[in-house]
Amino acid sequence: MKCANCGTELKDGTLFCPVCKSEIQWVPEYHTLETILLQKQMREKNLKEKKQKKEEELRQKKRQEEIRKKKRRKYQIFGGSIAALILLAGVAGFAIKRKEYNSFDMQMAQAESEVTNKNYESALSYLERALELQPDSTSAKILQAKIYTVNGEEEKALPILSSVIEKEQDNVSAYGELLRLYEKQKDYDSIKSLLDECDNEKVKSRYEDYVCEVPVISLNGGTYEKEQRIDFTAMKYGTKVYYTLDGSEPDKTNGTRYDSDYGIVLSEEGEYTLKYIAYNAKGIPSENKEEVYKIEFKAPDAPKITPDSGQYEKATKIRIAVPSGCTAYYAFDDTVTTESTRYTGPVEMPEGEHIFSAILVNKNGKISLTASETYVFYQ
Repeated sequence: MKCANCGTELKDGTLFCPVCKSEIQWVPEYHTLETILLQKQMREKNLKEKKQKKEEELRQKKRQEEIRKKKRRKYQIFGGSIAALILLAGVAGFAIKRKEYNSFDMQMAQAESEVTNKNYESALSYLERALELQPDSTSAKILQAKIYTVNGEEEKALPILSSVIEKEQDNVSAYGELLRLYEKQKDYDSIKSLLDECDNEKVKSRYEDYVCEVPVISLNGGTYEKEQRIDFTAMKYGTKVYYTLDGSEPDKTNGTRYDSDYGIVLSEEGEYTLKYIAYNAKGIPSENKEEVYKIEFKAPDAPKITPDSGQYEKATKIRIAVPSGCTAYYAFDDTVTTESTRYTGPVEMPEGEHIFSAILVNKNGKISLTASETYVFYQ
């Protein structure tokens, strides 16, 4: 049999459709007492199940509401804890900030960090506070001066560094910053004065690159009888020397640059006032130095003529000993000059009585005294 309401196949004896819950009329025309009682029981059972279901749904809602309330209480407690923690953190942060503000080391660390990041204005503010905490701190002053130099405010940096050096003459860092400042300004006189007045060998050794030593000259001033060559030695790598020979002050523009391949050659007679100056690899000059030379070329000795004066019965060759670098001139019975006959080899002795005269002229044009021999030759 099928349910008249939904068409579900039913088993025998089924009173209500298991799908749509409709009552099944097995006996359409009449109801037995048993059937009526059974139907009543089924209705009561259905009502009871519905009631239980509603009660269960109410219990579920109540449990869910209690869970929500517990969560709200938990969140309220957690929120309060967070707020308390935030408050405590704020108090702690304020305490830390206050401690940092009153800590010289922390202010210096912040300043150095800002310098690294090229935030110079911020770094200066930290340094100002650091110097409020420790007014005599040389490290803070040096860093402050360094920032001023980088910013092009050398006029602020210079007195700071000078005061540090005056107080601590062994402060290598302060010397370094001041030397770099002078170098930036091309104030080489101040560089020289600063290092000349420094008695600390550690500082001088550390910054020896800022010192330009005068090179050693190979020839001292004086009077010389022949051409002279002058050289400079003991020059550090990168050093350049400029000189003048007329007594004027030498520099890179008014001076001749020394070349070790050629030296300085004094090839003519006269007086030379040699002034010279060196520049090291940084362009820092040395002291000016001066030497005076006088070149007076010596005339050669009178030439040696052979044979000696005398009477000769046969033709004899006349010879002149000519030293290296000299030229000989000769004449018979006349004054010999550089316009006379140039000697190129032995000369035939002429017949008769004659005076043979000769001179020597060296490469500097100096003329010797005249040498003479008298020959009498008759065949």
